[in-house]
Amino acid sequence: MLEVKDIVNVVISREQTSQTVRDLQTIAILSRHPHFANSDVYREYGGTEEMLEDGFLTTDFAYKSASLIFAQNPKVRTIKVGAIKSVDPTPIDYVAEIRTLQSATEEWFFLITDATDDVDKLAIATYIETQTAVYVLSDSNATTLLQATTTDIFSKIKALGLMRTMGIYMKDASVVSPESAWVGRFATATIGSNLWIHKALTGLSPEGFSRTEMAVLKAKNSHFYTKVGQDPSVEGSANVIGGERIHVILGVIWLEVRIGERYWSLLYRKDRILYTNGGIDLFKAELVTVLNEAVDNNILTSDDGFQISTPDANKLTSQVRATGVLSAVKFRARLAGAIIYVDAVEGVVYP
Repeated sequence: MLEVKDIVNVVISREQTSQTVRDLQTIAILSRHPHFANSDVYREYGGTEEMLEDGFLTTDFAYKSASLIFAQNPKVRTIKVGAIKSVDPTPIDYVAEIRTLQSATEEWFFLITDATDDVDKLAIATYIETQTAVYVLSDSNATTLLQATTTDIFSKIKALGLMRTMGIYMKDASVVSPESAWVGRFATATIGSNLWIHKALTGLSPEGFSRTEMAVLKAKNSHFYTKVGQDPSVEGSANVIGGERIHVILGVIWLEVRIGERYWSLLYRKDRILYTNGGIDLFKAELVTVLNEAVDNNILTSDDGFQISTPDANKLTSQVRATGVLSAVKFRARLAGAIIYVDAVEGVVYP
């Protein structure tokens, strides 16, 4: 007796799926300590108890930073802790150390370091500007609070227009890594979806600032931890130090990374994509998917709809099609924005 397979041979293969999905939420702490074996550049931790088991001291920069990160609510699941192997007082080449960490793992996005010298902080900020990452730093120099001071780290970074560095100021210089509490509080959400101010930070004590001091810090695009009425809250410009809104910069990074990943995944999965309008539509569909996800993550608004344009394959020259390069895929979408302050509420009361 014949079977169907003797007449119709059906062969089904499983399509490969790209595994390239960049981590855009994990925090990396990079500091000098002796607690890893020589071959270990970093280790991943889900709590400070694990760090103690690896020999960290409660006085270590990495431990204090991790304690502030894990103290926040909501709390991140894991962090990466990197090791700078140079022996004190040997000067540290932080950019070289960051590259070493990147070579070992790129599964992190926010970077915190134990750098205290402004020269090192500026070098880190300049390097991170070229990377898919964000550097978060702190400062406690008293002269930073003076409007006339233009040599503080915030002013220097602002003057260079660096858009991938964020900063917080603490008067109390004894507080180690206050930026860890700040980034730990907001790193749990999709980047670009939240506002990095108007929230309490566990583990930090609010500080008092005069209106003049707050105005100076806001002008320098720094942040600070104080009280609004009776509520402890991180406040400031809601900007990266270079001057753009934090949620805008992070949202743009999210879009750049996710669009690139979706397009790569499409190329990776398909044996061949024809240079036809049907083939171009496949890329358009991936773009629509990412833009809709951005709406779901409060990065974009769908109020105005998306405007997407792609080339007409039939109107391209043979030479252009022969290159195999698809260009002129364009979109226009409105950022969801954020209401940060409320001004001029007017009302009338009457008996």
